[in-house]
Amino acid sequence: MSIAKKYLYLSIILAVVIPLCLCILLVISHHRNELLESRVHELESILAQQEQSRAAAIAMVGPGTALSAVEQQIKDLSTRFVGDARTLSEKLRDFTAQNPDAQHLAIACKVVADLVENRDALSDEELVWLYPTQASPEFKRVIAQALSARGNNQLLDSHIAELEKRLANSDIGERRQILGELGKTRYLGAAKVILPILKDEDTSVLLDALLALRITGNEGQLQALDKLQKHPDESVRWLAGDAANNLQMLSKKARTRVIMADIVAELPPIAAQ
Repeated sequence: MSIAKKYLYLSIILAVVIPLCLCILLVISHHRNELLESRVHELESILAQQEQSRAAAIAMVGPGTALSAVEQQIKDLSTRFVGDARTLSEKLRDFTAQNPDAQHLAIACKVVADLVENRDALSDEELVWLYPTQASPEFKRVIAQALSARGNNQLLDSHIAELEKRLANSDIGERRQILGELGKTRYLGAAKVILPILKDEDTSVLLDALLALRITGNEGQLQALDKLQKHPDESVRWLAGDAANNLQMLSKKARTRVIMADIVAELPPIAAQ
């Protein structure tokens, strides 16, 4: 077969095969486009149905009903309303006077904690005014901690002084309770009150004192723990060592004021409603 005929046959084959391949590719591409377009429409339909369901749910619930009873109380106590001349501190005073139970006191504590960084809403002067109006030691502590977080420890020092007076002539059960309250302050001023209790002969009191010191002290109290790491009671030795490990990581400037995380960590729980 001559070379000319070979080129002729090859040209004919290419002329037939190339268009055929292009047609096949076009058919495949068209089919894929149809599938893709169908999938897009399907997704659009699903999204539209979801949006309709969401809108229907919102319409059914209605405006203003998303907040729980507790959330609504917190919002109301944190907001001043037209026609109500009371400051937020006065609203908190009235709220706790009318509702002295643990649940409502926990709500009041949450409100004060939420407003720590908002002096315009709840000023330092209002915190100082509010503190002596309260009977709950827990709420008084939170008020004092809020002021400390702003750089003023006067209320926290007063709170600890009150606890120290109670500690002087207390039985074992009351000493343990007071030590727990001192620990909740998360403040160095409490550590100085706790240190003398490390000589208590009752093991349960001693353990509570170590627990409280671990969350109120800093490296300035390390020396007081040395002797206790040789205590005859194994639990005392272990907790003294654990407290020392925690305190040695803190400088002598640590815990000289309360930080927001400390307040949040010790807030009383609010029961779900």
